[in-house]
Formats: sequence, C-alpha cells, structure tokens
Amino acid sequence: MDNQNQVTAGNINQPQFSRSTRILLWAVLPALFIALVITSPLTAALSIFILAPTFLLLQYDRAHPADQRVDLETFTWTFVLTGTVGVAAVIIVQLVVSTAFCFALFPTTAFAVLKEVARSESDVATLDADALAARRQIAEDGRYWVFMLAFAFFAAAIPEEVLKYSGVMYAKRRGRIVHERNYVTFGAAAALGFSTFENIGFVYAAAKEDKGVADLVLALAERVLIGSPMHVMSGLLIGMDAARRDFRGEVLSLTQILAVPVLFHGTWDFSLFGVSALDGNVGWIHPRGKSLLLVFGIAATILGTLVFTVQKRFASWRAQQKKSK
Repeated sequence: MDNQNQVTAGNINQPQFSRSTRILLWAVLPALFIALVITSPLTAALSIFILAPTFLLLQYDRAHPADQRVDLETFTWTFVLTGTVGVAAVIIVQLVVSTAFCFALFPTTAFAVLKEVARSESDVATLDADALAARRQIAEDGRYWVFMLAFAFFAAAIPEEVLKYSGVMYAKRRGRIVHERNYVTFGAAAALGFSTFENIGFVYAAAKEDKGVADLVLALAERVLIGSPMHVMSGLLIGMDAARRDFRGEVLSLTQILAVPVLFHGTWDFSLFGVSALDGNVGWIHPRGKSLLLVFGIAATILGTLVFTVQKRFASWRAQQKKSK
C-alpha cells in the first residue's frame, strides 16, 4: 500500500476529520434528514431501523484491535458516496440498459411495455379488467422473461456489484487502509451505503402510497431483513477477494471477484420478477397469499446459501491468515 494510505493506531482511535467531512456530518446529512422529516415524518422515524445494520457494522469493526479498525473518515465517505452518487449512477445505467433490451425484444411496443414496468402498485390497483388482461399478456410473453433475466443481471446485479467494488477501490485510493480486514469492512460499508439510501427510497414510496401499516411493515422487513443482508454479504465477498489480490498477492481478475456476488444478486432479482410475472404482473408488484410464501421460500434458500458461502470463505480466509503468521 502507498504511504498515504497508512495511519497509526493512534490516529484511528482519535480521528481528525477534514473540513469537508465535518461539513458533511454536521451540515449536509442533518439537512437531508430535516428535509426527510418535513416530507415524510414516518419515513424519517423508520430510518433508524434502516440505519441499524450500519451501526452494527461499525460496532463489529470497533470490537477488533485498534490497528485493524477502519478509518472513520474513509468509512463515512465510502458509505455516503455509494449511497448518493452511486445510487444515481446505477439508476441511470438501469434506465439505459433496460430501455435498450426492451427495444431489442419489443421493437414495436417497447414504450407500452416500459410504461407497464414502471407502474406503481397503487396505479395498478386502479386499472380495469382490460388493462389488467393486457398486463397479464405481457407477463406471459417469453420475450418478457428474457427481458427480466437481462434486467436482473445486466441492469441490476452487475452495476450494483461493480459499485460495491468501486467503493472498496475508493477507500484504497482516496482514503486510508491499515489492514487487510479493512477491505472487508469497506466492502460491507459500500453495500450498506447503497442499500440504506435505496431502502429509504422504497420505504418513502410505501409511506406516500399510504396503503396501511401492514404494507409498510412488509416493505421495511423486506428491505432491512432480506435486502440489506444480501447486499452486505456480497460486499463482504468482494472485500475478501479484493484483499486476497491486493494484500496476499493472489491473481484475481475483476470478473473473478464479482462472479459469485453477481450470480446470487441476479438470481434473487430474477426470482422476484418471475414470481410477480406468474401472478400476471409486469415489473415488481408485491405478491400475496401463496406467492408471498414462495418469495419467502426463495429468499430463505438464496440467503441461506449465501450465508454458507460467506462463512466458508471466511473460514478459508482465517486459515490462510494463520498460516501467514
């Protein structure tokens, strides 16, 4: 690592934030929170639960010896930039990629298909029988399933996992790295930056639709208990593999680092869209009844497999770490 990325344990224990970081922490972020309180007090209150995984990550990091902890300033910027600039960049990529695939698959009806994909649940609830039948016809079209597969991997999984990797590389080049474990923490921080801001957006939309407490609780549970853990574990995998390359000298390409996270991510997104399509819906519409149980079953399977994969990687990581001592 470059000398500029090295700090002492004392510097970590007593962080000296730059002026820009102090402005971010004491002016920008509070202003954003106040704006959220004004526009959606309920979302602002629930944001405490959405931020809980981030606080747990910091608590876990601070439990390690001082010379293995992340630099808090680097952590803050990694989290915030992936959650703001990163989310905006991913949204743009998703719009471009999904539009391109839609026009390739539905050359004469692409605008109509995209309109249906973008419909909100409250909008769908107001449609008449003919409009719902038209949506079901799209959902049953084989080309739409190809579109969902392309969107899941090329518009969602790949851009979002690249963003997490970019967060680790930002920490390496612009921040401070003191231990290989920092890569793992920064991978999780980048994942949480993205998922936290994304989750606030989902909960904000659910609160604005005002469909009841049950739907809001469901949206919050989906995002915090399923979405965030999946994002975090993919970030952990990316951080570990990047550290294997940069600290341990292993030859790993970007494709090799991203392959497993992209596979899990894309499979999860495609499964969600698939269940929605089986119900005759286009885009993501919350399933009900047996379809909801199917979603939870898929989530348990993918999340359980991902947990097993991360645990196995960590065991291998620690074993190699002990051998190198």
